[in-house]
Amino acid sequence: MSQTAYTDRRDEFLSRVVAGKTFAEVGGLWGTVSEKVSVAHRAGATASTMIDITPANGELWGKFRDRLAPLGLTDVGCVSADICQLVERPDPPAYDVVHCSGVLYHHPNPFVLLSALRRITREHLVLTSAVTQTVIENEQGRYAIPPSGVIFVPALADQERAILKAYWEKVGVSAGGLTEKCEYRVDWFGPWWWLPTAPALTAMCRAAGYQVRDAAPTWGGNSHTLLLAV
Repeated sequence: MSQTAYTDRRDEFLSRVVAGKTFAEVGGLWGTVSEKVSVAHRAGATASTMIDITPANGELWGKFRDRLAPLGLTDVGCVSADICQLVERPDPPAYDVVHCSGVLYHHPNPFVLLSALRRITREHLVLTSAVTQTVIENEQGRYAIPPSGVIFVPALADQERAILKAYWEKVGVSAGGLTEKCEYRVDWFGPWWWLPTAPALTAMCRAAGYQVRDAAPTWGGNSHTLLLAV
């Protein structure tokens, strides 16, 4: 295991399990600089792959390769695919360690996503999702849900959205459906669909067949990261 002192809990969790293992990241192209392929490489991964729904000719793939080239990472696999469709192929790929961050709350069918991730993961999944606080109170009012709750964002009433909008804008987030109204389509991954509490997210992972090895709040408590075993 790497002895590096990590400030990002996702990197810390990866460093525990990825040395000497194959690695894949799902949905890591957004923003490019937040990718974890280079992190896995530094921690001792033997081979790495990026899987992202971005079309193969999309500019983000070029930016991703440009980012990795100075690190000497020129043999990283690049797979342009919807992970939920990828696992339905006759011979889907599998990797020892998989990382997925910032995807689950954008997905209209989170259990389909969790099941797809499990099918490509041989040993460990590091999963991060945005989560909601159980109580949010600000100048717009008070919003509360139990620890077992999950917010279905398309169902928010105007007053509820106003409270959440004020909260998330202070975090620095602009999100379709949450900080502003938007159209929803079941095949569209742009808006925010779900906001589970941290306990609800953990329970979702267990229900999907994972064992929780560790977990930690991230992004100031606005997201939650889990180290999961299959």
